[in-house]
Amino acid sequence: MEFQADIIRAIQSVASPALDIIFEGITMLGEDFFIIFVATFIYWCFNKEMGYWICWCLSFGNLLTSAMKVFFHVERPIGTEGIRTLREHTAPGYSFPSGHTHASANFFTSIARAVNRKRFWTLAAIVPALVGLSRLYLGVHWPMDVLGGYIIGFGLPLLLWFVYRKYAKHKAIMFFISTVIFVPFLFIYADDTSLWKSFGFALGVAIGAFIETKFIKFKIDEVPAKKKAIRYFGGIALVIIVYLGMKAIFPTGPIYSFIRYLCIPVAATALWPAIFKKFKF
Repeated sequence: MEFQADIIRAIQSVASPALDIIFEGITMLGEDFFIIFVATFIYWCFNKEMGYWICWCLSFGNLLTSAMKVFFHVERPIGTEGIRTLREHTAPGYSFPSGHTHASANFFTSIARAVNRKRFWTLAAIVPALVGLSRLYLGVHWPMDVLGGYIIGFGLPLLLWFVYRKYAKHKAIMFFISTVIFVPFLFIYADDTSLWKSFGFALGVAIGAFIETKFIKFKIDEVPAKKKAIRYFGGIALVIIVYLGMKAIFPTGPIYSFIRYLCIPVAATALWPAIFKKFKF
């Protein structure tokens, strides 16, 4: 690890208060709220099918990386001599692969694969690389973590694209299968909260997809911009209320985290669409 530590020290050797702010901002491009804000807009207001595709890529990828973290048990560089750490609260659990780098690469690549335009492929290459660099600058990951997260995040949507196109009509079943295959990890690593969060989120996406595709079937076409704005900002408010409300009510622990993260995608993919369809906005 010493060679990797030297790389982090070299990157941090140019640190300054201005760069601290810049890299803390960049790292947010791989965090939950940024991705949720964009993905929900796509799902509720722009293209529902693309929204499902992005949600599946992210939920499956997050569950995969969480399972890899507990399997490989790589400790973070936090506390290593000569390495300072910023934004430590974004670095729970183990280190390999980088969840932020993966999430950013997965998110932008899944969009690029869906629209297949050059500028989106450019974003998919550059933004995750900057997020990965920010994780090194902040001292919360090793270079191998960032490289692993980048490769998985970029490669997974390319592989899943063929599966999704073939079984899109049965997406809820596909989402369930890609989630339950990770159940053995829950028994082996039952005390890992991050794994339970990822499992809950992926299962929530599957449940929400089942409810929406079978009973709700909301539409986006011909919805006026004003109603889309109500749909979006009202939905974001609901997601925040569910997240913060359940966090305030529930105690800490793997099972409670599982329930909380299961409810968030169910609220976003099924509950809120049922509400805005009923009230016609």
